[in-house]
Amino acid sequence: MKLPKISYFLHDNGACGIYRLANPMTAIEKSKKAQVMWYEKGDDADKIALCLEADLMVIPRPYKENWINAFKQLQNGGKKIVIDFDDDMFDINPTNPAYSGFGTKMVTVEVGGKKYTPWIDGENINFKENQKKLDICKRACEMADMITVTTPLLADVYKQFNNNVVDLPNCLDMQLWERLPIENDGIRLIWAGGGSHFLDWLLLKDVLPVIMAKYDNVKFIMFGSTFPTMLDSLPKDRVEHHEWVHTRAYPYKMAILNPDIALIPLQSNHFNSCKSTIKWVEMSALGVPCVTSFVSPYVDYLPENAAAFAENETDAWIEAISALIENSILMSKISGEAERYVRVEYDINSQYIKWFDAYEPLLKEAA
Repeated sequence: MKLPKISYFLHDNGACGIYRLANPMTAIEKSKKAQVMWYEKGDDADKIALCLEADLMVIPRPYKENWINAFKQLQNGGKKIVIDFDDDMFDINPTNPAYSGFGTKMVTVEVGGKKYTPWIDGENINFKENQKKLDICKRACEMADMITVTTPLLADVYKQFNNNVVDLPNCLDMQLWERLPIENDGIRLIWAGGGSHFLDWLLLKDVLPVIMAKYDNVKFIMFGSTFPTMLDSLPKDRVEHHEWVHTRAYPYKMAILNPDIALIPLQSNHFNSCKSTIKWVEMSALGVPCVTSFVSPYVDYLPENAAAFAENETDAWIEAISALIENSILMSKISGEAERYVRVEYDINSQYIKWFDAYEPLLKEAA
């Protein structure tokens, strides 16, 4: 029997590229339900041309005019187009570095009681060009045969442009996420994130000094971006910073860091509410209990007793972290419940079928 053909554009090798495209597509191909091809920037014309022969093409975040022209030609040839998003492109927080490429308004941001204007049109941002990108993105959404996103809340954002929107949750290849037999000397707290999480990180500014003064066996690990002045009040001999690694190496690096408790602070705003719970999924896969902000998406999608929730107030965060540090039974209960859940619900080796089931009607139309 002739297999349908799916191709995808690997825009980058970051979490979006791997979790949203490479992992599910690899699993689909292993299942022998479809032939899968992919291409990326810099590939030769022959490889790209081969991928364009597929029945269905998955494209992440299109915002250039050439995609509109390509979509027209492909759809005229009977091909189906799926666009994938993992964030709300139309409501990026001004403290997010991505705002430079998609922001359209000059805004004032308050940090630590001081007000800043981070983006000045014509100096470090071009509002007119960014608006063009968003307009192209809207047109692409309207043209697509399907849009896929990470959560139901994010689906609501894109349904204003297209009626056929499907939420496909971020999943992991659980075969790669295994805890190592390492014994820690004390308690290792970890925060992992990029520069876009600066305001989220601020939630811990007055929390960590108290925790580390209260418990002399606690070490703090910062994985990814760092905000140096924020660490000045912490004992330097009990702080580690580790740079990002390639996404393929990320599960192994996290296992080597061997955290005991993960901290996942998140400000309450629309952009954040549309995010997935991927940090919690990653930590839970390793059996690491998490303290998360009591905001969306965590309050919406996490099962009961699978995390320690904290209101976004200093005292609440101190109390939640302290409760885990002082109660190993509670740590085990939370981590056990979370790990059991994510290994069933978020393993791409079983969940890939959601992707294929979403694509199948389009593949039949293209046949």
